[in-house]
Amino acid sequence: MKKLKNLTKQSEFYVFIIIVVLSIIIQARSGLFFANNNIVDTVRSMIVPSIYALCALLSFVSTGPDVSFPLIAALSTYLALITTNALGMGESMVIVFVFAIVYGSIMGALNGIIIVKYKFPSLIVTLGTSSIFSGILLGAFEAERMDLPAGLQRMGKASLLSVKNAETGLGSTLPMTFLILVALYVITYLVLNYTMVGRGVYAVGGDEVSAERAGFNVKKIRFGVFTANGAIAAIGGVCYAVMSMRYLPTEYAGGEMIVIAAIVLGGTRMAGGVGTLKGCILGTLLLTMVSNSLILIGISVYWQKVFIGAIIIIGTAVSALQSYGASRVKSKVKEAA
Repeated sequence: MKKLKNLTKQSEFYVFIIIVVLSIIIQARSGLFFANNNIVDTVRSMIVPSIYALCALLSFVSTGPDVSFPLIAALSTYLALITTNALGMGESMVIVFVFAIVYGSIMGALNGIIIVKYKFPSLIVTLGTSSIFSGILLGAFEAERMDLPAGLQRMGKASLLSVKNAETGLGSTLPMTFLILVALYVITYLVLNYTMVGRGVYAVGGDEVSAERAGFNVKKIRFGVFTANGAIAAIGGVCYAVMSMRYLPTEYAGGEMIVIAAIVLGGTRMAGGVGTLKGCILGTLLLTMVSNSLILIGISVYWQKVFIGAIIIIGTAVSALQSYGASRVKSKVKEAA
């Protein structure tokens, strides 16, 4: 009973219940939700948003919102592609990822330096750098549609799993980028849960003063988080290009709000210090289902946007109430002391 009571206090529990109920409703109305090709399509659609969700989680937990990751993904992927093409190293997909990670880390480090050194709000800084990266990509470089090098093309054509619906004849494949998603989540889980750096990320976001007293270097941790965010965003950007089988710079912008909404729905508090990887996955799954699967029951794209907007408002309200409740408990503890 105690475990059940603790479970019902977690936002992830209610998101999971909503996912189960919604999936049952869609299946009952369409009979297609649990079809093998629809399940694979849903997982496929989650890959890049789930990678971006790591960026949003780490920034929210430690410092505040980061909205620059889509443009970091776009610019770092472009730079990696033109660099490997110029050097004649396009045969190796690993080299493309390495270059992208280097470029993404530099851009993330720029965010970190400004936020840490000048103590500017992360939302304002990352909004500004997003505009800068967009201007460099579309203005200075005049980036356009680009074919992928041979290494990434081979990766895009390969698949982990192929399924076909016997009734409809529709098929779907699970790309190799799914393994990258799993690897990123495993690494992030180990870092956050089994290292002092991970404890520091949560400590800094929960209470900066207490974290400093406990011996954590607040500036280094925040700088490291935004640098890591740049690297993760770059990986997500290359994965998106691989799954699309071409690079289109204009397709990257605009996804940050959905990703932030997903992690907030999953229990990440906007005030910092609280957030889980399972919440990232569940929140991303819920919004992916709303975006992709409501059409199965005849709901138009415009009404899907209404559903997503309502979910964002509800999730934000719940997060705000949780933060308010936590602050009241802290104040009562201080008064008692």
